[in-house]
This record gives sequence, structure tokens and C-alpha cells, in this order.
Amino acid sequence: MSTLSELTSKADYIASKNNRLKSQWHTYQNSLIQAVTHSNKKINHEFTYGEEQDIRFTLFNHFAVSIHLNDDFYSQDIVYSLNMATSSEEPDFKAFAHARLNEEGRIDDTVDIRDRNAVLEHYLNKISVIYQCLFDSLHSNQPIHEQLEKLLSPA
Repeated sequence: MSTLSELTSKADYIASKNNRLKSQWHTYQNSLIQAVTHSNKKINHEFTYGEEQDIRFTLFNHFAVSIHLNDDFYSQDIVYSLNMATSSEEPDFKAFAHARLNEEGRIDDTVDIRDRNAVLEHYLNKISVIYQCLFDSLHSNQPIHEQLEKLLSPA
């Protein structure tokens, strides 16, 4: 049986680890938002809004992308998802990519979350599958929504 002192120590450790991860998440959010909003790259991409749980961008004034930490306690899994609902429906975000955020402030163990350019490049690599799907659909005159559904469907 644990003593109150042991439980207090464990609770402090758990809270400290979780708070550190949340702090890294907020730093990543800020770096990504600033990188996108200050970028001179013409990617038809804009920050729309963010809440504590996620940040969102709109592509081509139509497609909503959400980035959030997985809902599990102390999850280090960053989920990138695309809203597949039509404008008249409730949002229906489907994951298309994942990354890992660690306590040391790195994404996928390589990208420093304080380096805005590196964060932007990592993010653009994640969303490039969406751009490629849109490009391919338009280039081959295929229905875009159907192609995106295929891309986002679990294999």
C-alpha cells in the first residue's frame, strides 16, 4: 500500500510530465501559426482559428485542416485531419497524417518546435498529400471529394 507521501510524489511527477508536454504543444501551435501567417509562400492557406485543443487552417478558402494532440491522457500523437463534411453538415474530420511530439520540444525526433521554418516545412510535408490529391483530381477531371475520401479511408 502506498503512503500519502508516495502518492503525492507520483502525482507531482505525473502532473509535471503532462504540463511539460502541454507546454511543448502550445509552443508548437504558436510556431506553426506564426510560420504560416508570416510565410511568403503562396500556398492558398490561411489560419482560421484555434482553440486550446486544436488549430485550424483553410486551404483554397474551402478545405479545413485541423491539427491537435490525440485526446488520450499524455498523448504525444499529433493528428492532422481534414474536414470531409459539406458546408451544410456538422464537421467530419478524418485523419490523414500523424506526428510525434516529445517533451524535449521535437516533432518526430528531428524538428525543433522553436524553429518556425522547420515547423512549417514539416507541416507542409504532412499536408502535401492533400495538395497532391487535389492536383491529381483536377488534372484528371475526377471528382475531388471522392478522391479525398479514398485518400483518407483506412486501408
